[in-house]
Amino acid sequence: MNFSSLTRAIVASAFLLIVLGCGQQDSNDREQVQSSSGNLITVMDNPEPASYGKSTVDSLVRLDDVRGMDWLGEDEILIDRENRDFKPEFAEGAEWYPHNMYVYSLTTKTQAPLHAADENQGYAQVSPDRTKVFYKTFSLQSNTGKGYIFDFATGKPVSFTGPDAMDVQNGRWADNDSVVYSTIEGEILRARYGNAVPESLLGKSFPFATNIALLNGRLYFSSLRGQMMTMALNGKPEDFTTNVVWMVPSPDEQRLAIVRKLKSGAMELDTTDLQGNILQAIAQDAQIYGSAWSPDGNKLAYAAITTNGTVRGIYVADTTTGLSSALSLDVKFIADTLHWSPTGNRLMVSSTQPDEQQSRNKFVTYLARVTE
Repeated sequence: MNFSSLTRAIVASAFLLIVLGCGQQDSNDREQVQSSSGNLITVMDNPEPASYGKSTVDSLVRLDDVRGMDWLGEDEILIDRENRDFKPEFAEGAEWYPHNMYVYSLTTKTQAPLHAADENQGYAQVSPDRTKVFYKTFSLQSNTGKGYIFDFATGKPVSFTGPDAMDVQNGRWADNDSVVYSTIEGEILRARYGNAVPESLLGKSFPFATNIALLNGRLYFSSLRGQMMTMALNGKPEDFTTNVVWMVPSPDEQRLAIVRKLKSGAMELDTTDLQGNILQAIAQDAQIYGSAWSPDGNKLAYAAITTNGTVRGIYVADTTTGLSSALSLDVKFIADTLHWSPTGNRLMVSSTQPDEQQSRNKFVTYLARVTE
């Protein structure tokens, strides 16, 4: 087995060890469970039914055969879909066309490739000011890829890593022009658009480091075993908290949404301050995935996953009270992190569904309206 295959196997195994849980909840109209901090977590069903629609003013927009990546504006999104202008690869008895990113207009229903190329592109994040896109290119069935930043002003992408240098889900915008990320060897770097060489923030100390964030001049990250660390730039790593699976900073960089694994095997979603003090215990379930803060920081969306890997529900929590309401959205499997529209009125949910005609899964993206 070569190094690339070995590292992919280690990443996949480690991910499964971290995220598999064995919690269970009932699905009553109003439900309470006790958090690890002793507080009660309350989840309420949403009494408002959602309806399928075709325009941006409807409660729910469904986009078949596309994987929603992020919002470029209220009426424009970034999607991932096949580019059939290129020849397909043949694998596992099927044709696989390269996946490119497209800019999709919700008003005109038109789409145009961001950067057409004979390569797989994805795992994209739009910069806070929506002028750039951070994404990766990768080969089929690979967990690692090459990092790029695309600039809308120039219309060109610039690479900042070599092939298979980083996990495809690794990295986060630090500001409008730079990205922080970790290589699979564990070096944490900051890549700034326009600079040829990324800046090293921490040497190869923590292989497969995740949850990278640069907040108020401090670096945050998690080790492979879930130990979350923080450090001042040019300082030394300090313990922050343990058993961390996911971490997402709030838009104002003053709070963290942390999913941690409990002794029971279940997962819990909490909000904390930058010192690690729990502010609100939001939810517990076998798995919790896709947490996303609303632009104003007042709401936190997340997906609760059952023990068999299916979605129990997509929820929106009030970050002040900790109360969660379920969206009326029938999703069985979630594909990516949830994404709020710039105004916080809608939520992007990318899911997978079986495609019996092609004997593979297909992507379906929902844009759900979120009301107060």
